Amino acid sequence: MQMAVDVVVSRYNRPTEWTERFYQPHRDRVRVLIYDKETPSNPYNIPINRGNEASVYLKYIVDHYNSLPEYVFFIHDEEYAWHHSGSIFDRFDEAISSGKQYYNINDNAIMEESYAISEVHGAFCHFAFLAWYNAYIDPYIPFASLPKHDFTKGHRASAQFLVHRDRIRRLPRRFYQNLYEWIITTTMESQVSGRFVEWTWHVFWDINSQHQISAK
Repeated sequence: MQMAVDVVVSRYNRPTEWTERFYQPHRDRVRVLIYDKETPSNPYNIPINRGNEASVYLKYIVDHYNSLPEYVFFIHDEEYAWHHSGSIFDRFDEAISSGKQYYNINDNAIMEESYAISEVHGAFCHFAFLAWYNAYIDPYIPFASLPKHDFTKGHRASAQFLVHRDRIRRLPRRFYQNLYEWIITTTMESQVSGRFVEWTWHVFWDINSQHQISAK
């Protein structure tokens, strides 16, 4: 593997010794950064447990925006989980081999409904999502400009993916800073606020895309 990759792990009260297996001879340019919640002893720490993995991913981007490696692999704190098949290491190698700038590894988490713009999760979630998108996303990626408004239907959910730094930097650091500040201060439950961002990562980095660079 020739490209440099940061593996960013969103951890909360789980053992992550298994991540040491990322350090293999054929992955000689991999660096693992484990972000915690409410663990001040870890320099990579979110001060409050809010927003699920989204708070971690956003904090990493804010912290490293000007020094990003070529690729970042954002993952949860489990090697095996319901939302991806097999080991996370197999999915990592698959993502690298895909040649794509953005690759979501969660092949078992396909959203069958257009949750984000329907009232499937209730009127509050529907209107709260639209208000949130209008406040934080629309100034950068207008909702009206999306090729389809049911952008969550058929989407791989649960937020684990490989992404190229060029995709991240298509949006300014302030965009991610605003989202991070919102997600750690909002009074919404994490299952709501975290999902708002979970539903839209691919809008930031896949739908909002003009070209792609090979990962090979």
